Amino acid sequence: MSSPASTPDPLTHALQQIRGLIEAGQLQPAAQALNAAQKQAPLDARVPLVGMRLAQRAGNLAGATQAARRALALAPGWHVAQIELALLLAQQKQGEEAVQLAMQALAGAPKDAQVMVGAINVAHLSGQSEQAVAWAEDGVRRFPEVAGIRLFLARLLVALGRPSDAQVHYEYMHSRVPEHEETLRGLLSCAVRAGDNDKAAQWAEQLLTLKPDDALVQYWHAITHGQMPTTQPPEVVTSIFDDYAPSFDLHLVRGLKYQTPKVVADALLACFPDRKFNLLDLGCGTGLVGVYLGRIDGHIIGVDLSEKMIEQAARHGIYSRFHHINVLDALRETPADHYEAITCTDVLVYVGDLTPVIPNALRILKAGGHFIFSCELATEDEADLVLRPSQRYAHKASAVERLCREAGFVDVQIEHLPTLRMENNQPLPGFIVTARKPAAAV
Repeated sequence: MSSPASTPDPLTHALQQIRGLIEAGQLQPAAQALNAAQKQAPLDARVPLVGMRLAQRAGNLAGATQAARRALALAPGWHVAQIELALLLAQQKQGEEAVQLAMQALAGAPKDAQVMVGAINVAHLSGQSEQAVAWAEDGVRRFPEVAGIRLFLARLLVALGRPSDAQVHYEYMHSRVPEHEETLRGLLSCAVRAGDNDKAAQWAEQLLTLKPDDALVQYWHAITHGQMPTTQPPEVVTSIFDDYAPSFDLHLVRGLKYQTPKVVADALLACFPDRKFNLLDLGCGTGLVGVYLGRIDGHIIGVDLSEKMIEQAARHGIYSRFHHINVLDALRETPADHYEAITCTDVLVYVGDLTPVIPNALRILKAGGHFIFSCELATEDEADLVLRPSQRYAHKASAVERLCREAGFVDVQIEHLPTLRMENNQPLPGFIVTARKPAAAV
């Protein structure tokens, strides 16, 4: 059926006011007004749809879903209710029903750009990337001037490893809005992934003119102009791991043969066989160190820059608490003499310069405490710090050992690992460092 009555009337006006209250966060008066509207028009599908908005704003996903189903029951075939319910179901990983509803909405409203946008998001949230691409490509054909659809398609194509296809859409946007920031960032990303440094330098130059104080832009500008930044901005890390979080453990451990957390956990237990210690796990990711370590007689505190990684780690029920913070900030802000152990696995490859890391780790540890961390290997004929094409840093083992001893650590042990993990089907060498803080003077 078509959308319920759209001509101005008292109910329409009342519902508009209720939506205004919801957007303003005034949920109590919105609920009262909605109850009155429900009594006035119990069979009007627009009323439960506004109720859905109220439940969403209150964080009640189940209530929102129930309200959307009620709206669709009152107005079967109404594309607005179909796409709203589909979006809610997709968020709850009920992808099959969600995509079916989105298909119905598209069939019922083929000229509605908002329905197309909703359908694309449904497919994306449901993990159906091919369907999302297909609908986005169809959306670009149907609504060529709707920038949001084109940009979404370009972002999705980049994420799927198709930068040359994404570039076409970014170039289209650039021809119409030359200084659009997201477009310039997309063009830079495509050029970097394609290995076209000249183009990447061009886009980085334009971005730097537009955003001179942006740390991420400064980082890429330096790289594309032949310089090596000594560390990465936080945005580089979060852009990688937020999307990676749900499949991180499966891909890294099974696919890339990543055993570093287990090696580190074993090293911790060798240092503390009685399991009595408090641990600061820097860059905890999905909590693999905690998983391999198991329960200890003490607290495990996780630190990570990716909220989605922390969400995954919390599911294990092993960590006492988490801090959503940059590793360098965590090191700087943690009180002295606070932990018996600190771990940092597959994190310093993104931090780079260890000058602020190692002395702060020593300061935070209690006397006799241990700092255990991993690095990717730079050979002895390379520089102390090397930025690989993977955009990860490699460290020279002798330089890292020297930094540890200069900071005041003793018993610095380097364990070389021929395979830190696999990369491009080749073993990636690395090493584990175990460094002990001197015991307190008697």
